[in-house]
Amino acid sequence: MNIKKILLGILLLLAFVLTGCSANKDSIEPGDYYGGDYSSEDTNPVAPAPSVDDTTGADGAAGAGGDVDQASDIPALLNRKIIYTASLGMSSLTPVDIYNDVISNLDTYGAYIESETITATKYIVKIRVLSDNFNDFIDDIKQTGEVISYSKTSQDITNAYSTFESRKLALETQQARIIELIEIAEDLTDILTLEEARADIESELNQIGASLANFDSLVDYSTINLTIFETTEEVVILPQTTRPTAYIITTTKETSELEITNQSEFAAIIYVDLLENGEFVRQYEGEAFPDGKAIFEISELESNTEYSFKITAISANERESNVVTKNILTESTFFNKVGNIFVGSFNVLVNVFEFIGLAIVAVAPFIFAFAIVFIPLRILYTKFFKQYFKTRKENRKKAFDQRTKERIKTEEEQK
Repeated sequence: MNIKKILLGILLLLAFVLTGCSANKDSIEPGDYYGGDYSSEDTNPVAPAPSVDDTTGADGAAGAGGDVDQASDIPALLNRKIIYTASLGMSSLTPVDIYNDVISNLDTYGAYIESETITATKYIVKIRVLSDNFNDFIDDIKQTGEVISYSKTSQDITNAYSTFESRKLALETQQARIIELIEIAEDLTDILTLEEARADIESELNQIGASLANFDSLVDYSTINLTIFETTEEVVILPQTTRPTAYIITTTKETSELEITNQSEFAAIIYVDLLENGEFVRQYEGEAFPDGKAIFEISELESNTEYSFKITAISANERESNVVTKNILTESTFFNKVGNIFVGSFNVLVNVFEFIGLAIVAVAPFIFAFAIVFIPLRILYTKFFKQYFKTRKENRKKAFDQRTKERIKTEEEQK
């Protein structure tokens, strides 16, 4: 029995010594636990692709960018593990259009959205894309809007990946040996010790497996950090041309002559719009030097007609001036005057009839109301009160005559 224990102890010692030879002194990723410290010696000293931060292209355009060579582009990198990451900033008046275009191309490039944050003015999207389609997808996104920033980086994890694999192989060998020892162990204490060692090895194997799986994901699917900003369209307000001055020189039956002075310190184009009753008829155009004048002869006008002129000026790289308005009345002909008198008289006659009509309309309600009251009263009077008042009147007359006779008789008797 003692010989078996000694043999078991020797086997355990040999197993730990053999597996411990693969330990190194350099950690792989800060903040992560991968079991132990391993050798960082490069087993394949071919230089990896350099990191590239690029915000301008060969032509100086923002975001044109250089290319980070993929592992598939350089034969020397075929067996290396490289993680590619790109950061791309875009701007657009309608960022949702860029976002929708990216979403529609996900299946085309074998990509998916890992995370996204969307606000009213910004889209922040983290995209994972097959590394073989990494550059093509970025080039496609660049075509959808204005690139304001762009960078690519690469991280060679070949050494770390190889170290994990070596450690995993060593742990698996150690695990298999411990299982063999557990099968032949007879002492309970030895079995518990071996089971505890096996549990520790399995825990470390699980951690290494998770790290390798994460590395495989990062290598197979590159990362694109896309930020889309909403831009606002800037409105440039040009200075306004000084308003010109206008003077009516002459006005006849069919023509009018205007003198327009350019008050601007720059040469200006003068526009004169002819309007009749507020309706546009035609436009005249001329040019005047600074403080210069332009003469406009307006012809083909109707006699005895009111016209309006809307006058504006505009100089190069300036806005149109405020409007200057002038009104004219062309001269009348003999027939215009006769027609005006006739029209005036006719208008007076129309006004008289209009007044009479309005007066009738105004009095009509009173007449109607009077008729409604008077006619029934007249009927009642004729039917019931006319004879009564007639008889009463006759009786009063008879009484008056009788009193008169008596007064006369009395006077005669007194004489």
